[in-house]
Amino acid sequence: MLWRRTIAQSGWPLWLAAVLTGLLAYSAFVPLEWDEVAWLAYVPLIWVLLRPLSVSPFRIGFLAGAVFWLTSIFWLTEVSWFGWMLLALYCALYTGAFAWAVHSLAHRLGITQPEQEARGTFGVSLILMIAIPMLWVGLEFLRSVLFTGFAWNPLGASQFQRIALMQTATVTGVYGISAAIILLNVAITLTLKRYLRDGLRGRRPWHPELIIAFAVLAALILPGGQSIRRAKNVETTPLRSAVIQPNIPQYQKWTPEFVDHIYEQLESLSRLAIRASSPDWVIWPETAVPDYVRESERSYGLVRALATQGVSMLIGSMDIEWQDDGTPRYFNSSFLFDSEGHLVEVYDKQHLVMFGEYVPLGRQFPFLNVLTPIEASFDAGTESTVFTLPDPEIQFAALICFEDTVAVLGRRAVRKGARLLVNQTNVAWFRESAASRQHMVHSVLRAVENRVPVIRSANTGVSVGIDRFGRLHDMLIDETGNTFIAGFSLVQSDIPAEDMRLTLYTQWGDWFGWLGVLVLVWVSSPTAIATWRTWRQRGNV
Repeated sequence: MLWRRTIAQSGWPLWLAAVLTGLLAYSAFVPLEWDEVAWLAYVPLIWVLLRPLSVSPFRIGFLAGAVFWLTSIFWLTEVSWFGWMLLALYCALYTGAFAWAVHSLAHRLGITQPEQEARGTFGVSLILMIAIPMLWVGLEFLRSVLFTGFAWNPLGASQFQRIALMQTATVTGVYGISAAIILLNVAITLTLKRYLRDGLRGRRPWHPELIIAFAVLAALILPGGQSIRRAKNVETTPLRSAVIQPNIPQYQKWTPEFVDHIYEQLESLSRLAIRASSPDWVIWPETAVPDYVRESERSYGLVRALATQGVSMLIGSMDIEWQDDGTPRYFNSSFLFDSEGHLVEVYDKQHLVMFGEYVPLGRQFPFLNVLTPIEASFDAGTESTVFTLPDPEIQFAALICFEDTVAVLGRRAVRKGARLLVNQTNVAWFRESAASRQHMVHSVLRAVENRVPVIRSANTGVSVGIDRFGRLHDMLIDETGNTFIAGFSLVQSDIPAEDMRLTLYTQWGDWFGWLGVLVLVWVSSPTAIATWRTWRQRGNV
């Protein structure tokens, strides 16, 4: 036991465990997508947090989080090295807080001191298996809502291709899947500790923690598969969508000499799609036209010429509103035109990207404008818009760019009657990086949570259809597997009826995330400290 204590007190194994966790977690997400690794990625971190520590547990967790975020959002360096570093380190704070909370809980349960390390009982294990996943959920949820929120890459999103498990999100949102992953990580850690404690002493260890964890996973996966089979009998309406991907590099988007090329690309691809596939409508990505479609004779003329061939058109464009004092307000908007070329409805993006679409306090502190490539800030829309596609009559809502990472927006639209979500996006800012596919995964989450299909129309990257269960189909991709191409895809979707049964998540929202916050507050509270001490004195743990 002395050599183990000496190594633990030397410090370097703690930092190594943190780095290992960060790298393993990174490998579970796009671009590597080794999703199996997520189920054991946090074992090194949790292992050291349940032991005596010679350094701050927050620092250990912060390092693990920093390694994960610095690698997984490295694509942000295409826009800003400073922004990449700042955002990654900000997100790492939540992993640091998780590590502090876990070690604090273990300390209060009396299992972090050298003389008490072998004291752990099944009661202690059960508390840890319930509390640690909920601590993770609470902090992951807070990251998605605090300071306008950054809900990118929740742990559960790493499992987006495991369709049966993903159906858990219809009840708990993605946070239930995140909790399941952490649960198995805790179970593996506790089992290893039990083997080292009992096995090395000649006693035959047993592993109730793994039995419980696998039972929970079975309870999540089996009903998920059954719900997919049952839903095949749900009444749906077929919809044929021509999704246009013009593949315009970002440096060309607002450069005058490329304006003609942008119009030619949009027109040629759209005409080809209409002739070749006879779609019900045509979808263009976010800010597809190089000006304001409502005020531009050229843009509106092109849209009208295409629409009058018998298709409705959903167009991503900037919009401008002139105020009484002559100053403009800018919006990032989505426009629906009917088959006669008339404007039907407009949606203004609600959730703007900080330093990407607006500069907080930019007017009061102009020097902040150096942190962003934009020339002017957009204004945010105030409500979700439910469009009605005329033929076939289908209600849908648009989520512009990163709005598909904001779960409440998709949920709010479905509650208002939308039975299809359309994500119009432009991630050409990040070139041919992992950003586009990482972004696409969040549309999968929105589809599953609300049990409605999603159509993604991207300027470049990943244009694809996603069914109600999160399965990808009709992706625009070439024979080499490249999605960063110009073209169109005919996406065939089955749209559920207006009176479809709403999922529990659509009805209740992020109740599971808030439950995690309550556990986090409880573990951190003086009342909890007193309770742990009482239980320890009575020998309950």
